[in-house]
Amino acid sequence: MSVLAPLYLLGLIAVSLPLAFHLIRRTPRGEMTFSSLMFLRPSPPRLAKRSRLDNLLLLLLRALALALLAGAFSRPFFRQAAIASVDDLPRRRVAVLLDASASMRRAGLWQQATAAANDTFAGLRPQDEFAVYCFDETLRPVASFQDLAEIETSRRRLAAAELIRTLQPTWAGTHLGRCLGEVLEAMRETQHAADDDQDAPRRIVLISDMQAGGRLDELAEAEWPEDATLELITLTPPAPTNAGLELLADRPPAQTVEQARDARVRVRVTNAADSVADTFRLQWRSPDGETLGGPTDVFAPPGERRVARVALPPRDLSEAQLVLEGDAHEFDNTVYFLSPAPQQVRVVYLGGDDPGDAQGMAYYLKQAVESNASRTVDFQQIQPGTAPLIDDDEPHLIVVAAPPSSSQMTTLRNYLEQGGTALYVATGRHDSGPLATLLDAPNLDVSDVEPTDYAMLAEIEFNHPLFSAMAGPQFNNFTQILFWKYRRIDETALDDVNVLARFDSGDPAVLEKRLGTGKLTVLSAGWNPGDSQLARSWKFLLMLSSLIESDQRDTAFAAAYQVNRAVPLPNGITLPADARVVKPDGAEMTLANDAATIDGVDQPGIYRVATQQGMVQFAAQLDPAESDTARLPQEAFEQLGAKTTGAFDADEQLAKMRQLRDVELEGRQKVWKWLIAAAVAVLIIETALAGWFSRPAESAPAHA
Repeated sequence: MSVLAPLYLLGLIAVSLPLAFHLIRRTPRGEMTFSSLMFLRPSPPRLAKRSRLDNLLLLLLRALALALLAGAFSRPFFRQAAIASVDDLPRRRVAVLLDASASMRRAGLWQQATAAANDTFAGLRPQDEFAVYCFDETLRPVASFQDLAEIETSRRRLAAAELIRTLQPTWAGTHLGRCLGEVLEAMRETQHAADDDQDAPRRIVLISDMQAGGRLDELAEAEWPEDATLELITLTPPAPTNAGLELLADRPPAQTVEQARDARVRVRVTNAADSVADTFRLQWRSPDGETLGGPTDVFAPPGERRVARVALPPRDLSEAQLVLEGDAHEFDNTVYFLSPAPQQVRVVYLGGDDPGDAQGMAYYLKQAVESNASRTVDFQQIQPGTAPLIDDDEPHLIVVAAPPSSSQMTTLRNYLEQGGTALYVATGRHDSGPLATLLDAPNLDVSDVEPTDYAMLAEIEFNHPLFSAMAGPQFNNFTQILFWKYRRIDETALDDVNVLARFDSGDPAVLEKRLGTGKLTVLSAGWNPGDSQLARSWKFLLMLSSLIESDQRDTAFAAAYQVNRAVPLPNGITLPADARVVKPDGAEMTLANDAATIDGVDQPGIYRVATQQGMVQFAAQLDPAESDTARLPQEAFEQLGAKTTGAFDADEQLAKMRQLRDVELEGRQKVWKWLIAAAVAVLIIETALAGWFSRPAESAPAHA
């Protein structure tokens, strides 16, 4: 026999207390000291008849009643012969989820991960069903429930350990929340497919570094099941400090001409919150590892980011690497940089003024579009008349400062409709005909205007690309650009024309018209000193650069792409029949000649693509979120609904199962009811006997 509450058996001590108190009471309670007896030796009193035990049967009955009550409260039951074992525990459905993202490349983490996975396999029981998954941005089954179900039970754990041994971390980012939701869905689908496993509890064992950049928020979109638990096995690198480097491809709008020409590289240094270092260095290196130039010091406190501007590497190198030094983990310390090839820009100017005359527009235009480190400009001036406006090479920009001939007008119109960019500068009344043709406004009238003093630009559309670089409050002031005269273009005759800027008189100053896939920009005044002060402002340079860069026939890749993202092919690139892409590690992959994107960008570095225009390159960078390696606390999972639990302990679960069985047996047998009934019966008998024993003493006659 066993009991559920053995502490109640301590109540049996109460049975012996009355007897013990009666036997040890050998001296009177009160004492009186007499001086005449101080020289006598004390002797204990002899037991009288009243000191002996009377009515021993009543004492035994009362003790028995107390013992029965104590036994009843201890809830006894008769244990069955069968003893619970580990094999009697219910079957579980376990999914082992192994983090294989780029942050797992930190020193020692992957070895910890495989060891933790093997320990998890060793703790599984033969009746358990389990599957193994790895994840980064996506969830990938290493061995599904169906795969392992086809393997002999004794060999499943060994087979899973062999598959884990073949894995390696990838260079992809982490989407922890999304992958947890996909695991739950996969377990639900496989559970519904097996009718005998409807009640099998689900358990996910997550083995990861639990990095803060793991994008856990997506877990909130999935409802956590009642029967599913999450066990977290957190991996810890031997060195906590980790800082990452990110290339910032987008440059802020320039505020001055110097900033517009500044070609320094902007990078962001991210230091994890649990780092112990805060001082780092940026160093250029060649592809062979040779140091280039001096380092740049960067101070980034733990948990913060800092943006640094680094001078470009030597121009004779087509590619280089910027390395972050002073960090314990190197996986995110390198960004790959391709020196931009000088852009070949061709500008055609249609006008009769002398390029050497400082009073003409050609003089200032040629200087504004001169070649520099980032572009090589071919400036060509064509006189109005019969000269062809375009030869074999199409220009990036055509500037019209004189009325074109009919043949030149036809060429200009075709150029615009095929995606070209043109700037037409109205110089007088003679522009009414050409502008009417280009703007599709037959009744257009152009007239000269000379303000009393001067005119200024107002109502500028800073959201348009022509002026967006000057939209900031520090440099959107155009009041210093004065116009001495301009041409009034009859706005009422225009249709489908966008006015980008107006003079303070309300007349259009800058107009834009879309023709086919190209665009025509019209200025109502020139930039020559006789018309305005526009050429003396740095804003003139930015406006011309915006027009040149708006050419849509781009054959260059962007400055950087992210690993595991499809890389779109530029519009002007065409692929040969056997196009190949060479990865940074030398591996090759084939592209279809009609491919619009390059897939399979699975590692950071420089990729080379063979095109009909020649060999082109692009750089792929690591996901910057992988640098945020501070540890996620367990509460972050619980706040999103996950039910976390500790490691599975078979002995503990077996003890709980035995306890449940004992409770079930005790509840079914209800031995306590019989014990209470027996105690009541004993007390009834004791009461009757006590009354019977007391009668003779009450009826006995009194003696003289």
